[in-house]
Amino acid sequence: MSSDPDELSSLVTECDKEPIHLLGKIQCHGFMVILDRAGVVTYLSKNASHYLNDSATDLMGSLFWERLDRPQIHAIRSAHSQAVILGKSVYLHSISVPFSDNIFDLCIHQSGEFVVIEFESGELTGKYDGLVSAMMTQMSVSVELNDLYKGVVESVRTATGFDRVMIYQFLTDGSGEVIAESALSDMSTFLGLRFPASDIPRQARALYKKNLIRTISDVNGETHPIMGREGETVTSIDLSSSRLRAVSEVHIQYLKNMGVGASMSISLIVEGKLWGLVACHHNSQKVLPGRLVAQLELFAEIFSLELSRRLVNERIRVSEKANTAFTRVLSNLSLGKSLHSEIVAQFALLKSLIDIDGVGCVFGGEYASSGVALSEKKIARLTTTLKALPDEEIHQFDTLTSAGKQLSDEKVAGVLAIKISSKPMDYIFLFRNSVVERVAWAGNPTKRVERKGDRNALTPRSSFEKWIETNEKHSTPWTTLDIERAKSIRLGIMELTIRHLHEKESLQREAKKRLELLIGELNHRVRNILNLVSAIVGQTSQNKKDLNEFVTSLSSRISALAQGHDQLTKASYNSIRFKELLHNELKAYMINDMSFNIEGPDIRLTPYAVTPIVLVFHEMITNAAKYGALSATNNDGCVSITWELDDKGCTISWKERGGPPLQWLGDDSFGMTVIKSVIPHELNGQAELKPEITGLTAEFVIPRQYIEIGAAGDPKQTLSNKRILQEGSTVKENVPLTTAYIVEDNLLISLDIKKHLQQLGIGGIEIFGDVSSARAALAKNKPSMMFLDVHLGHENTFQLGVEIEKQSIPFVFITGYGAAIELPEELLHVDILTKPVDTKLLKQSIRSFGFKV
Repeated sequence: MSSDPDELSSLVTECDKEPIHLLGKIQCHGFMVILDRAGVVTYLSKNASHYLNDSATDLMGSLFWERLDRPQIHAIRSAHSQAVILGKSVYLHSISVPFSDNIFDLCIHQSGEFVVIEFESGELTGKYDGLVSAMMTQMSVSVELNDLYKGVVESVRTATGFDRVMIYQFLTDGSGEVIAESALSDMSTFLGLRFPASDIPRQARALYKKNLIRTISDVNGETHPIMGREGETVTSIDLSSSRLRAVSEVHIQYLKNMGVGASMSISLIVEGKLWGLVACHHNSQKVLPGRLVAQLELFAEIFSLELSRRLVNERIRVSEKANTAFTRVLSNLSLGKSLHSEIVAQFALLKSLIDIDGVGCVFGGEYASSGVALSEKKIARLTTTLKALPDEEIHQFDTLTSAGKQLSDEKVAGVLAIKISSKPMDYIFLFRNSVVERVAWAGNPTKRVERKGDRNALTPRSSFEKWIETNEKHSTPWTTLDIERAKSIRLGIMELTIRHLHEKESLQREAKKRLELLIGELNHRVRNILNLVSAIVGQTSQNKKDLNEFVTSLSSRISALAQGHDQLTKASYNSIRFKELLHNELKAYMINDMSFNIEGPDIRLTPYAVTPIVLVFHEMITNAAKYGALSATNNDGCVSITWELDDKGCTISWKERGGPPLQWLGDDSFGMTVIKSVIPHELNGQAELKPEITGLTAEFVIPRQYIEIGAAGDPKQTLSNKRILQEGSTVKENVPLTTAYIVEDNLLISLDIKKHLQQLGIGGIEIFGDVSSARAALAKNKPSMMFLDVHLGHENTFQLGVEIEKQSIPFVFITGYGAAIELPEELLHVDILTKPVDTKLLKQSIRSFGFKV
């Protein structure tokens, strides 16, 4: 066995590059058929003959669609269309096919130029249909996160029958830890044990994000190669989205060493990242029904949303505690002395806020420290290192040597570096001593290298017994609570910096630069973002009872909030309509039509005025959402924003009604500093605020040089100038296609067709799911062109096609049956497009009627 560090690193890198999606083999509990674009069976798994009435040779090279009846063709092609649109596999359950006596569950996806169809044994039952609702109901009773994790493993184990179910959370260094477990009483426990990052290579983690469910039915089972027409083994097909995809031999050996006979992994995705896995083990082979796997995939998506919500709420709670504690620190700081000296003088209070052994500050190139701290020379090295790292508000190190060997120190092991500004490089450093850290691993995490033939190779460890590692160069790890409190320190010091600079006349020029810097840094104010999210969640949850409706509504509002917030730091070099600017900032809070009253003449703001005004109104609406008329506890509050012009400029009035009565404005807060100071400071305008019993009122004056009158170039004014086709006439000239109706009962497919039409520059698109609603719309308005799906559930669109042809409305059919479909005699001349719709053919069909696209 070899233990050379360089060789080990090279082999780990090689393992990370193993093409596990190109193994060219499948597991033994199903078979695979791969079609080319024309529908010809181009590749088959070698075990296909075990499931077929005829030999696999007869199926190879044949046109697959000719072996199915029409309902089967339509179902599979529609599923394929959805798979292309979604970019992931789509499932069909309890399907019978003419070439086999079995009932199958199908998994269909697109791989490059090929359609991959996987067949697994199915069953005629709907017993899993209510599984997700039952599991989520069980989760709802868990208040604490640990109870939620325990509930998940118990529910998944009950639903699937696996012998062991665990929640495996990824840590910041890539390793993972088992944080919850449910298992048979006679099984060894992995609860609390860690697994090294190399146990799950990078390409495997990427596949976990792409496929939420991964099953291995039998670690001792035979795998079957994918064969070509000449009997050759094929490894060029990308099986990333395959359910039957075979497993790397290294991972199979890993599971055997662990004593596992079958496994399943459910991916947990939080904020777009792989947060962890629900890992399931069974002592013997285990094949899960396709319906159950599909339900578990839906559960994975919904539970990931619920987990994200719980984690956000936890961060809000931690952040609020941190804010309260740090208020005491700020109250002791004096504005009359140098800021960095004042901060380190509060070491005792900072230590009560965060468990630290020392503090250091670099402000304007000057360094001060208290307690256990790095020397000024090492601080200079650390600052240089930080400058080369990705731009972050806070950098954390549990061991300084991870940032550079030259930073090794006898006293200091851990550092939390809090960036206050980039120019100059101002930082607050929180230091920790080294401690003897004991980490419990599931076996010795060091990889084994053994000789196999003429080369060295990594081999999985054979023991997973608890193995204790002792680290002496590490500090106590920085926790989520520590990071949230550090963010509060950062925001508090930034607020204090503004006041500090404003009150020193000798530093007025520097104060202006700092103010601009802090306005730019506002985009990273995590505390405000979390508070706003809390308010939106509170108001949304009061009006939405259905889970899907709640998630959709919440997602759209958070998206609108992010779009408005980004305007604070993005410079615009074209004048902007003031009303449009307001709508972008306010739309995240428009819970109902009565939330806002916005009135005033059509004016535009010059580029210089945009950022200050966006900043002020962002703070105004934030305060309204947190404390005023739009706060989560108020349902009837509203905000009125009106403006008028005179020779001096534009006067903007803000009035809140229906919120809590105001006694004071919080004059010392950063938000109030911005609201009161930015317009007078940046634009030489005026700002006046009054707290009233009925709510906050404010008046802002924007000087005339920053205002443009009128809205020239407004795209809405040019819409009426577009050429419109006459109703009831066949297209005979090269004119734009302005309106279109889509009649399709599958929402995903109809939205995909709409997207293609919009890409061709077509507006005015309406979607109908049945013939009756399409007829009702035609009675009111005639579109320029129509696109009809042939089969809509229990009806077809042939008669509708006859009717609209009599009205001289151009149309085409879109169907999963392709050109082989039998049309009525009077419609034989109508063009037919096959699902999934090809954009080029769609464009060609539209042009054939004389439309310009």
